Amino acid sequence: MRIKSGMSARLFVLAIVLFLCSGCSSNAETFVTKIRAEATEKCNEGNQAACHTIVQQVSDTKVLIESTAPIEIQTPACNAGRQDACEQMAVLHGELSTWCTMGNGPACAAVKTGPWPAKWDEPALIDAAKMSCLSGQFKADSSTCQALQMM
Repeated sequence: MRIKSGMSARLFVLAIVLFLCSGCSSNAETFVTKIRAEATEKCNEGNQAACHTIVQQVSDTKVLIESTAPIEIQTPACNAGRQDACEQMAVLHGELSTWCTMGNGPACAAVKTGPWPAKWDEPALIDAAKMSCLSGQFKADSSTCQALQMM
């Protein structure tokens, strides 16, 4: 009888944990849905910054918001040979590509339409961006360094 009650207690605790986790996930999903809806509404009202906003849930408690506005500015700079712009573009492309594999439609659209630099070695540029973050060339709280922490 003792084994049976021990198993029941474990199942009960597991059920509580699963219930709590599903509640957390639901809250994060609700938050992401709300932010996405607000961004779409603001975009439809003519707010260009909102049109470039992509929201992604990365865990039960973490939501990331990224802007695709730098693509239009950094791509010409990268094509002109600016290494820092190429590094930032590679990290942004890698981040959005990952989000795309998670089913994020706006991230997939950004990855497909760009405009992205003409020629680049994305893995090498991501490694260079990591070094730029470590050396202080990019500030630790920059979107590039923050994205690298999640990749």
